[in-house]
Amino acid sequence: MKKQFLIIICSLAFTLNACSQKLTKSEALKIVKANNITLDCYCEINISTRSTWKSYKEDVKVIKALEREGIITSSNYKDRLSQLDRTGHTVVKIHPLERATYEYGFEKRPTGFGGEKAKVLYSKASISKVLGISLSNNDKEARVLIEIQYDHSPFAGLVGRKSFPSQCHQKQIEEKEITLIKYDTGWRIKK
Repeated sequence: MKKQFLIIICSLAFTLNACSQKLTKSEALKIVKANNITLDCYCEINISTRSTWKSYKEDVKVIKALEREGIITSSNYKDRLSQLDRTGHTVVKIHPLERATYEYGFEKRPTGFGGEKAKVLYSKASISKVLGISLSNNDKEARVLIEIQYDHSPFAGLVGRKSFPSQCHQKQIEEKEITLIKYDTGWRIKK
């Protein structure tokens, strides 16, 4: 009888100890990465560049690099009479390939002032590491501080003024706090 009682006590102690496991950084990282909580940064670019623009030389370098990578093709033509300054100038226009659409979300936008535009991936967000974990008093809730890294796409050199979400193009590394709740099945992100 004493042996049975001892076995029951030991198994209860083992079960209670397993239920009270603390959240580790590696477990938190796995949970957060699986839930895809990051937002990539998109920006609006001009589909063409003109030799009269200040950014022309830099734009042409970026366009040539995109062509070498097989993301776009480009075409050059002479605009004989500019409506702005009544002189001729060279125009370089971008033509997206399938890779630009699938990998970088290249999407043409309505034409406005300054010519045709496109929305394109500026930087890809990825969770790089867990910086810290703060458990609540009852160990059923945890605040997890994570580091998000933004890796620039090849289109980053052609960025216009608009970004989606706003001002995301200025970020390289960002810290974000996530709350996790412990259920009987494990840890999950609080929604």
